[in-house]
Amino acid sequence: MHNPKTEGNDMEDMLIHDPVIDHTDTDILNANDRCDSCGSQAFYWVNGVSGDLMFCRHHFIKNEQKIRSYAFEVVDETYKLNERPSASSA
Repeated sequence: MHNPKTEGNDMEDMLIHDPVIDHTDTDILNANDRCDSCGSQAFYWVNGVSGDLMFCRHHFIKNEQKIRSYAFEVVDETYKLNERPSASSA
């Protein structure tokens, strides 16, 4: 996936205000990954200025504007919302 941190040293290149949101079946997150705000299952992974964060759907939507200003990349795995976790992910 696109990572602006590796594409040059210019600080302007690193400040992206509209990160790519990937809705594909990426499987970055699993049932054990937790929202950094509340501890619920995470469905969004955010690669940001000072590291990675994970969010449940509620907290991502609630803070989306702030997250977009922070993020280089956002992965949306909400397609998993109605899936049951496999026995191996527990």
